[in-house]
Amino acid sequence: GGTLFLDEIGTLTLSAQAKLLRALQEGEIERVGDSQTRKVDVRLLAATNVDLKTAVTDGTFREDLYYRLTTFPVRIPPLRERRDDIPLLMRHFLHRFSERHHKKVGGFAPQAVEALLSFDFPGNIRELENMIERAVLLADDGEPISLSHLFSSSQGALPATFGVDAHGQLASHQGSMPDPDETLRERLAPLLQSTGTSALEAAEQTLIELALEQADGNLAQAARQLGISRRQLAYRLDKRSAAQEQDQAHSDR
Repeated sequence: GGTLFLDEIGTLTLSAQAKLLRALQEGEIERVGDSQTRKVDVRLLAATNVDLKTAVTDGTFREDLYYRLTTFPVRIPPLRERRDDIPLLMRHFLHRFSERHHKKVGGFAPQAVEALLSFDFPGNIRELENMIERAVLLADDGEPISLSHLFSSSQGALPATFGVDAHGQLASHQGSMPDPDETLRERLAPLLQSTGTSALEAAEQTLIELALEQADGNLAQAARQLGISRRQLAYRLDKRSAAQEQDQAHSDR
């Protein structure tokens, strides 16, 4: 009994797929080096970033195995469709890699936060994880993570709102959201020099407030500027309001 999780199921060879299909259909397996079959009773969970329907059409994935695996499919949206998760993941990976590499990085510079919140992450969470680990390794102790730590000029991976200035330094372009002008820098700078648990949450709240100001309070327009859905923005505002009410209740006691 139990549950077996298979990651990257879409990369299995056709011969391995045949063995897996037999295990699912017959409930039987053969151990490596053994000639006897053994009965097994497991629940299988599988994950892939491959479009299995396309793989079936291309002949690289068995159609019968596809239907065995898709009894109850669950789609996990890519990171670009759930940008409100990015600050939490940034904080998590910064803490993990700071401890792993014995570094004391000074949080994230304002431009680094802007870039990560607007980046599409074609490699999903693993790409964000790798970017932050590289940045932690490149940054000096006490130095905040900057654009130059996150993106190398040879990668060609800078978000559309960022580029290289006349001096060869990474810089942001005007006219996009979030707007990297001096007012935004001044509002974000005090919040981003710490690795504390509330630093990125406070930075996120500042970006939301700025978007609402520029949209004259229009939630739909502010959400578009932030690259999230109106429902996600409303959720963040409700969560913030509930936290403020809870703090007020505690202070009144």
